[in-house]
Amino acid sequence: MSMNKEKDFGTPASHSTTNVTLEIDGFKVTVPAGTSVMRAAASIGIEIPKLCATDSIEPFGSCRLCVVQIEGGRGRRLRIARHGRGGGFA
Repeated sequence: MSMNKEKDFGTPASHSTTNVTLEIDGFKVTVPAGTSVMRAAASIGIEIPKLCATDSIEPFGSCRLCVVQIEGGRGRRLRIARHGRGGGFA
């Protein structure tokens, strides 16, 4: 018996009609505004570790596993709760 498992991007998709471009680990990705950095990264094959993140619920960041550093930012941020704003680097 086989199961077709669809990829879970970690957060629900944004339905914005406006796109933003981000650079993650040197790779540019264009996604709808409001897309989480976690989902943007997953869409280009970069997996950010997660335990509490799933496409089926809004992000809440309770496990604190999805922490990465944003260039030009102070400290580390939760990727599930941070949304792409364009021109950013992770």
